[in-house]
Amino acid sequence: MELNFFSATNAHKAWKKRLHDCVSGSCNTLDPAVIALDNRCDLGKWLYAIRDQRPALSADTQRLFTRLLEEHAAFHRVAAGVVEQAMADQQKEALQQLQAGGEYARISNQVIGTLGELYLKRREFGMD
Repeated sequence: MELNFFSATNAHKAWKKRLHDCVSGSCNTLDPAVIALDNRCDLGKWLYAIRDQRPALSADTQRLFTRLLEEHAAFHRVAAGVVEQAMADQQKEALQQLQAGGEYARISNQVIGTLGELYLKRREFGMD
């Protein structure tokens, strides 16, 4: 299974706008239970497919892959939590998550950073 690293990065960046819109009162189409599932987006599908295939990876790449798998799961949990807060009229708390220093901002930056590091190792996954 191939992954477009740039599309995956952009898709995760786009979540910040969705969540800001939600905090501003537009959560109608967002379901926290679905958002919390980390195996539905393209990146999640790729991560779980690679995990199940168990390719031979260098120790450094395996460490990065495991870190991304964990960070990506946390990203989905935290994003779902932001939606839950917004739906519970806790806009201030939800907005704090999205701002610099907030849990969502932190984990989102970690996912994007680790994804970038893993992109440099893409040949180990059979990608050019």
